[in-house]
Amino acid sequence: MFDESFYDLAFGVDPGGARKDAHFISATLDEVKRDLASELTEGISLYLLCRYGARLTLDVYQQGELTESIDLHPFITISVKGYPDITFAGPGEPVGYDFRGDEEDEDDDFEDDDDFEDEEEDDQDNLADRMFADDLGDTVKVSVDWDRIPVPSLIGETVGPDVEAVLLTGNRLAAYGYQDFEE
Repeated sequence: MFDESFYDLAFGVDPGGARKDAHFISATLDEVKRDLASELTEGISLYLLCRYGARLTLDVYQQGELTESIDLHPFITISVKGYPDITFAGPGEPVGYDFRGDEEDEDDDFEDDDDFEDEEEDDQDNLADRMFADDLGDTVKVSVDWDRIPVPSLIGETVGPDVEAVLLTGNRLAAYGYQDFEE
């Protein structure tokens, strides 16, 4: 019944302070590249990657079966003017900027409300807050090293807009294109 081949670009965080379980179902690598580029233009997505350890995988389904799951973290570089480049060793493992330091700054803000100007100045330097507020503007550039990612070609019949649904791991039905199971 579900025997089409497709890519599932999966981006999400476990329920808690944030909720996201987005899937981009597509038939070509060009679609995957476009969808990921679009997702990574949003500050909240960068925030979820850096602070929440969001999952970011490219799952490959061949003839309806999950055959490969590629962690995309090691192939991403986030460059923000005035900060060191951020890369990832894996989910929840940003390298190049200490987001735990931002968390400590937030804790300090709650403990000492006496000096509002200092807090305002600290917030301007707090990269996580700037990502969350989508306040990076054109100072941010995200790149994905697609040449290093071993993405297999799809075999057999592939999904398209005319396919009503595909079956993802966990027995969830997904439509072609974008959906967020947490919305």
